[in-house]
Amino acid sequence: MAETYTIGLLGFGRIGSALADYVESDPDFELGYVFVRSPKDGLPAEKQVTDPSELGNRPVDLVVEAATHEVLADLGERVLEASDLMVLSGSAFVDETVEERLVETANESGTDVYLPHAALLGIDGLVDARGTLDSVSIRATKAPSHLDFSYANELDPDDVSGLHSADADSLGPDDIENRTVLYEGPVRGLCELFPRNFNSHAAVALASLGLDDTHSKLVADPSAESADHVITASGDGFDLEIVRKSAIEGVTGDYTLASVWGSVRRALDADGGVRFL
Repeated sequence: MAETYTIGLLGFGRIGSALADYVESDPDFELGYVFVRSPKDGLPAEKQVTDPSELGNRPVDLVVEAATHEVLADLGERVLEASDLMVLSGSAFVDETVEERLVETANESGTDVYLPHAALLGIDGLVDARGTLDSVSIRATKAPSHLDFSYANELDPDDVSGLHSADADSLGPDDIENRTVLYEGPVRGLCELFPRNFNSHAAVALASLGLDDTHSKLVADPSAESADHVITASGDGFDLEIVRKSAIEGVTGDYTLASVWGSVRRALDADGGVRFL
């Protein structure tokens, strides 16, 4: 009889609901629980957890955080007391104490923290070459309507190195009429401005040169019909370029949904056969 893997979810937005569908359609997986702030229609009541204190008492094989960087910072340690945790809101690691707390709790509890590649590709290659990398950069092009400006509008642009527009504290999607470079600088600054949009940039940075030495460029283009990313990296004797284009809804590209499910399966060694590392 095949092993059944139990999955917990933090959040039930586009990614969380898609993962729940993947789990429910796979006979080798079972949905253990979904943490939500308030009850959700279309989700069985017995699967919903609204009390954060329950998370440490609900062990499952893997919990996927598909919420926000604030939720990860608040609840990640509770989860790791009982279960392994896959982090999608990598922008939370802009605050170095978050990573420190999660790793410390995981070490004390004998659990693991996973950071998937999500929207982007090539993290395995960057990790392998980390010691010989000279530069890593990511250029992202999205329509302004697919960017969440709510956090950018709370920041003083003078505090963020690389912000191009002096009016960024009041910018919104409707204010951008032409192709515009909104940000160019360290990944850390981009994740501070747009934490819901560029968690994958944080993952690339953490896998390579770090949040301060990996370079991001954000282009807002009203004519863009997909979410486009170009990763370039160079090191001693090699140059890499990875291009990804994906249809997008809200702040999440379609490719992200499939890639996260693939990462879940690999983390649990659920595929069998030849292992791709």
